[in-house]
Amino acid sequence: MFSRRHFLGVPAAMAMLGSRPAALAADKPMRLGTLPVVSTRTAYEIYHPLLAHLEKAFNQSVILETPPNFKAMYQRVQENGFDLLVSPPHIARLAQKKLGWHPLVMCQPEHHSVLLAMEANGPANLEALRGGTLAVLDNSALVAMIMMDALSKRGLMMDRDFKVIETRSYESSQIAVKQGVAQAMISRSQGFIDPNARDRMKVLFEAGALPGYVFIAAPATSKDQLQNLRSELLTFGAAPAARPFLEKLGYDSVAVATEDAMRRLDPYLATTESKLK
Repeated sequence: MFSRRHFLGVPAAMAMLGSRPAALAADKPMRLGTLPVVSTRTAYEIYHPLLAHLEKAFNQSVILETPPNFKAMYQRVQENGFDLLVSPPHIARLAQKKLGWHPLVMCQPEHHSVLLAMEANGPANLEALRGGTLAVLDNSALVAMIMMDALSKRGLMMDRDFKVIETRSYESSQIAVKQGVAQAMISRSQGFIDPNARDRMKVLFEAGALPGYVFIAAPATSKDQLQNLRSELLTFGAAPAARPFLEKLGYDSVAVATEDAMRRLDPYLATTESKLK
């Protein structure tokens, strides 16, 4: 079942932010959906600057909601359960094409999908993974799709040559590798993994390009509202207060999510939709 987590904007702790923005209905809070990739506490730490900016810019209550996994996220997208969503790029494109959601901005730069193992006692190469276990945040995550495709081209197939365990967050995947429950983990090349722990891990294998996260707005959002949201997100991305937010996600900036950029996700649409059913 979908897990709703509410956090407070600036001084308070987890609850609903108080005030009212002009971007959406004045009598309702803005529902901001987040990626299900980190723990509740870490999500609040990451998104705190964005919450503060949206609260101030629109003078409206903002509720931060984090689904437990990507399937639950897409279910909420289908139900129009968010007003604004920070989405994995493949789910953003699916929501745009199938449900009429509006891409606003995309995080930059692109990353890669990487296999991380312990530096000291991890597998020496891909062949050493045969018979082993990989920790994966979610099999429907684009970072996992890209890696599984790359491994299959090198003769390593999930459920035949290695097992996969799904974890609750990148933090949980990291713990699984550290404790030896998994021999390696699938991750993005930047962001989320604690720098001190990352120093003790090695990149065992690197796969293809991974487009940045996309902020998407609900289908019913008016043209004026879309312009206001996009403008404020771009303003936030250029502000000093956005530095910690972007750095924790592994990005440097945000840019307008163009149709050309979104179209690059089309090869993943069929697989994405099948995994989210």
